[in-house]
Amino acid sequence: MSYELILMSYKESCKEEGVVITRIKILRMYFNNVSCKEICKKWDCNKNTVSNIIKKCSLANNEALEYLMNNINIPSNKLCLFDFLANGSRKPLSHCRCLDDLESQIILDKHINTKYGAKRMYNHLRRQGHNMCVYTLAKIKGVYKRNGLKVKKKRSANGNRRDLYNYDEIEAFEFLQYDVKQILDLKALPLDIYKKFKNNPNLPIYQWTMIDVKTRVRFLAWSHNINSHFGFKFLEFVVVWLRSHNVYCKMNFQFDGGSEFCSASKRKLSIWNEKLKKYDVTVSDTEGIKWKQNIVERSHRTDDEEFYCPRGEYINSKDDFLRESQFWIMYFNNRSHMGLDGDTPKERLKMSGYCNANSICNFPSFILEDYYKPLTDFFSGVFLEKLSYNVLTYYP
Repeated sequence: MSYELILMSYKESCKEEGVVITRIKILRMYFNNVSCKEICKKWDCNKNTVSNIIKKCSLANNEALEYLMNNINIPSNKLCLFDFLANGSRKPLSHCRCLDDLESQIILDKHINTKYGAKRMYNHLRRQGHNMCVYTLAKIKGVYKRNGLKVKKKRSANGNRRDLYNYDEIEAFEFLQYDVKQILDLKALPLDIYKKFKNNPNLPIYQWTMIDVKTRVRFLAWSHNINSHFGFKFLEFVVVWLRSHNVYCKMNFQFDGGSEFCSASKRKLSIWNEKLKKYDVTVSDTEGIKWKQNIVERSHRTDDEEFYCPRGEYINSKDDFLRESQFWIMYFNNRSHMGLDGDTPKERLKMSGYCNANSICNFPSFILEDYYKPLTDFFSGVFLEKLSYNVLTYYP
């Protein structure tokens, strides 16, 4: 068999016919007892190129070798047998600016359960205590790009986004959302932390949350029980806290129709409004519309992911809880918030003109039973109402 008709060099043939087809032709010459030297001359290539192609035959199966050695025409559906001749990936095994396989796998495993974006994953790893000199934001973004990780988003039917408030016109603390979160949630907490809060009578199981929609500044308290007395008293505590820090705007609080508030009763709602009139405060309920509580409901997920899950293992007593919860209040009000274009709640509060933003954000952590339950036991309801207008009196 003559091979005098070869007109293109090895490189040109690889570009025109493809790498696999060109190498099949070279191997057929080799199996027809053409020397490597002559093959190199015919194809105008280096002897190492031919040697490397011949070495690849060790990866071939018997059927592929039969096609090569007997000069049998290869059907198009059989070309997959010769994938061993294709070029391998030139991707480097490691790089100083990339995470290694084990570190990348940690991010991939967390993304399956959380669907976080790169920035939120960075903050999550930092809260978990990982070495942030290793898990830099750039390296985390690289893992997302290489693996095609996507952030889970919920959109409206037509794709449009509608804000609940006109954030350019409202003032800080003009509108606040109020809700109660049950800490005991098997869908949110690891089993060991869930059992710890459930079985330890010194740890509270309810979290009372109030958040300003303009600045995202949050005020938190905790309790072992849930009732409307605590609901009203914590609201009054926050109002007096803000008024004592020179917040003079009219405040509008919104909550759902739970029994810890007004139980969706118009009569009880009017009683609350009458009692709060002296503070220039009004309250309203959502009338069963869930999306009206979007901001405070979303903050509950942040509590689970960045407070209870990573810090729950360090909470074993009431003192531990009060210390960790105080740090959490201060941390949340000083952390970067994606809903504020990366600003912190305290920075947004300063931008609103409050020079005492740091003092407002350092809200005290406490358990409601420690201050209101003893008064309920010793005083009548009427006398308690007269006694507790200034609830700051009972905070040491």
